[in-house]
Amino acid sequence: MATESTHASREEVFDAVKNLRRRYVLYYLQRYGGPVELGELAEQIAAWENDATVSEVSPGQRKSVYSALHQTHLPKLEAAGVLRYDPDRSLVKSTEEAAKLDLQLASDPQTSVQWHRLYLGLAVVSLLVLASVWAGLYPFSALTGVQYALLVISVFGVTALLHTHDLRRWRRRANDAAPDFILEVND
Repeated sequence: MATESTHASREEVFDAVKNLRRRYVLYYLQRYGGPVELGELAEQIAAWENDATVSEVSPGQRKSVYSALHQTHLPKLEAAGVLRYDPDRSLVKSTEEAAKLDLQLASDPQTSVQWHRLYLGLAVVSLLVLASVWAGLYPFSALTGVQYALLVISVFGVTALLHTHDLRRWRRRANDAAPDFILEVND
């Protein structure tokens, strides 16, 4: 079993987080901090697994997740050194090793515009328009430098507002949804 002073190998960590339920544990600890009571953790994971809210989780669903976490998943994550589990107090908390895990929500391409590509495209178009203004090519020669700057700032500003609105809308939809993950280990 790994302790605070010993570090699990990269393979041990990846083996421990192969299981979705274990990734849910780490995500919950990252999102809400710790220490967390095992019952609270079990309720939220049962909700995610059953596509329900915490209040909709049945006692049987909660008990099933609670037992599996207690008997299997938390000991495995503790052995990998990414959390500490105190079964006597039913408390779970992250370790420093867990801070090295970069647990990110996977993006859902149907819920959002690919904003990085849009910004890159805007930058390329802005550069081409600037080159055309500088070279005096028609119809861009009609723009002064200040007008060009105002146009570029306005386009990027409107795009940033749309991006912010889209991000907020996505977060509202995803707030109670079960997370889907990308995991990276930072050395």
